Amino acid sequence: MLSEEVVSKMNEVIDDCMGDAPPACVATCPLHIDAKGYVDLIGKGEYKQALELIRDTTPFPGILGRVCAHPCEEECKRQDVEAALSIKNLKRFVADHDNPSNWDLTTAAKTGKSVAVIGAGPAGALAAYDLRKSGHQVTIYEKLPVVGGMLRVGIPAYRLPHEVIDQEYSILEDLGVEIKLNTEVGVDLPFEKLEADYDAVFIAIGAHESIMLPLDGADLDGVKPGVDLLKKAGLENYDEIDLGEKVTVIGGGNVAMDVARTAWRTGAKEVEIVCLEQREEMPAHEWEVIDAEEEGIEVHCGWGPEKINGDDKVESITFKKCVSVFDDDGNFNPTYDQDNLKEIKTDNVIFAIGQSAQSEFLEESAIELNRGGKVDTEAITLQTDKEHVFAGGDVAGRPLLAIEAMAHGRKAAISIDRYLKSQNLYEDRENEGSYETWLDKEVDQPRKERVKMEMLPIEERKGNFKEVELGFDEAKAQREADRCLQCECKDCVGECEFLDDYCEHPKELMQKLLDNPEDNIDMSYFCNLCDTCTVYCPNEFELADIFLQIRRELVRQGAGPLEGHNPVTKFHQPLGFSSFFTTKLNDKQAGETKRVFFPGCSLSSYAPDVVQETYQYLQDNLPGTGFVLKCCGAPTNMVGQEDKFENRFQDLIADVRALGADEIITACPDCTHNIIDHKPDDIKVTPLYEVLDEIGIPKERKGVAEGKTIAIHDSCTARHFPKIHESVRNIAQDLGLEIDEFEHNREDTRCCGFGGMVLLANQDLSTDVMARRASQTDREVVTYCAACRESMAMVDKPAYHLLEFIFRDNWKAGAKGLDNPLQQWFKRWRAKRKAKKVK
Repeated sequence: MLSEEVVSKMNEVIDDCMGDAPPACVATCPLHIDAKGYVDLIGKGEYKQALELIRDTTPFPGILGRVCAHPCEEECKRQDVEAALSIKNLKRFVADHDNPSNWDLTTAAKTGKSVAVIGAGPAGALAAYDLRKSGHQVTIYEKLPVVGGMLRVGIPAYRLPHEVIDQEYSILEDLGVEIKLNTEVGVDLPFEKLEADYDAVFIAIGAHESIMLPLDGADLDGVKPGVDLLKKAGLENYDEIDLGEKVTVIGGGNVAMDVARTAWRTGAKEVEIVCLEQREEMPAHEWEVIDAEEEGIEVHCGWGPEKINGDDKVESITFKKCVSVFDDDGNFNPTYDQDNLKEIKTDNVIFAIGQSAQSEFLEESAIELNRGGKVDTEAITLQTDKEHVFAGGDVAGRPLLAIEAMAHGRKAAISIDRYLKSQNLYEDRENEGSYETWLDKEVDQPRKERVKMEMLPIEERKGNFKEVELGFDEAKAQREADRCLQCECKDCVGECEFLDDYCEHPKELMQKLLDNPEDNIDMSYFCNLCDTCTVYCPNEFELADIFLQIRRELVRQGAGPLEGHNPVTKFHQPLGFSSFFTTKLNDKQAGETKRVFFPGCSLSSYAPDVVQETYQYLQDNLPGTGFVLKCCGAPTNMVGQEDKFENRFQDLIADVRALGADEIITACPDCTHNIIDHKPDDIKVTPLYEVLDEIGIPKERKGVAEGKTIAIHDSCTARHFPKIHESVRNIAQDLGLEIDEFEHNREDTRCCGFGGMVLLANQDLSTDVMARRASQTDREVVTYCAACRESMAMVDKPAYHLLEFIFRDNWKAGAKGLDNPLQQWFKRWRAKRKAKKVK
């Protein structure tokens, strides 16, 4: 069992880690299509894989790549730099390369259950797809002679070509969905028959009827419903479209734009749009308004229709000035200036102010309808008051965008599938539909202008429904995909080999350790305790501290350290504190000891002559410098043996006090870090490199390495000691060394692989960390930590200790390799002997 304190810290990570937070584009998308993922694949030229990723979520990439209102782009963080990523157009790019032979037509095992779907629009189609994939038999009833619903008869073909709908809808029949066209429920068969013949019914009829205003003159010849015009064009019944030379469209939404542009294509020479709203209030998307204006359509904002004038046929329409559209509470409540009127001559008035669903066939079904004829449903499940009947799309609420209607279809399919399997309809449904991500993404990027879509020239659009947006070519798609910021919070995972190997993000790792602590004891010792994750974490979670505390808990419970740690716990640490390998020396020549030089274990085991020369130089330049050779206890602390560490550390402090010193000059960054963290307040710790920077290196050593270029590796335990970083580089420059920095250096340094005693717990992981760090420079490495130097040597990377350039000449023969453990202990003993010779 872990202590409450540790569990609390782990839960803090679980609660607040953003590693599983989706990018804003994915969270905002009602279907949560993985835009980040497929854009990344497009950028890599992996178009087939990108399309497969999209089709994991929706079988309609070509449809959505053309008509999706792309709410994802409205939340794109790229806007903070210049403009949103063109996500919709990139989806269309790969959809244009689709091949039906690659479609996944697998379904789950047959369930023996059947579902009737009323309506082949976006909601009905996606519901049918999902339910069939789940193993249910599905039949769609569609009153139109074609599939697509409002995709077909509500969105003009210049935006969504009919062949795209037909191709993508064909997957439904390929999967085994039966589609009955020209079949109107309530006319060709009663709704009650569907209830009797199927285990569940989904009503997704869409809003196919225009709302008309009861104005004077509304019954004149030439007054038309906007949806009727779109329907005739969608069914390619162009001979039924009879428009005069001038058309006035009433409405300010997207449908009004489509109606106006369709009227312009089907005979009208002059088209105007008149709406209540001011330009910034218009419900139409701005790009829809711009597209209409580019085709010569005039938009008059701030006017409401008063009456339609004419005898038998429309001659003009009178408008009154709209003062405000909404009241103080934000409700639709227009007010007018009745004295400010204007008259527009026109041949046709087309209303495009909204649509309603034709739900009359449900009036005798006992399904509850609201005042507007909409079906009342439960918000989470879309279930009606009849448990086997569900409703979604426009018939169940406000008019929906195509992507929103599809999301309704998916929501209904989930509910129906659970209903048919007698499962809970409400569990785990929090993030269906659009939601706000908890990802906090900082944006600091150079400008990259959004790639523009090539458009069909205006002069080629009149009198036809050729597609206006021509799509990206490969070069444009690549350039646009390259703008993606790939928003996520996984920098820690990218920086840490341990996290990258064992989890998607720290939240997952903490949950795994809490859920199954007994099965993950070894994993608790895989952290290098290097704090890299904390440096990269926006919440500054201290995972190293959590893992250290877990190790201490394991030790208290007798479950730690691991057997692999025996070389440290049973040999290195006892020997490191034994009298055979330790000593403490006064500065006899000075007559008093104010400070001690503390070389640590690794340097003493590598270069006893350097230890001796360093000690001599300090004593010559800082009279009153003594010497303590002993381990600082860091390995004991790292494996979680808290009590043993405390005893051993107090032995070290006792040696310092016994010499009368109150300052420790540390050569090892790990010792520096460890002693500062645990020392009493009256003991001062000064890193050796800050001392050498201040007193200067021996004059005869200045410029000794002139012409040699190296990379400096900063120890991870020194990451929070900027003065050490500066001092080391000053010394290197004094030596004549030219520095070619690692990309990751100073506070941003990467672990060498030795930290945390991971080498003894997971040798492969530790070696991977070593190899990665060594591979990040082509130069020979200089470090100021002997353990870091050893880790470089373990993966055959030539590396020196900085002190070798100051106190040795044989560095010119090349970097030293590795000593075996016996050689290291012999050198440690020699360091003790040599220190005693200092005068």
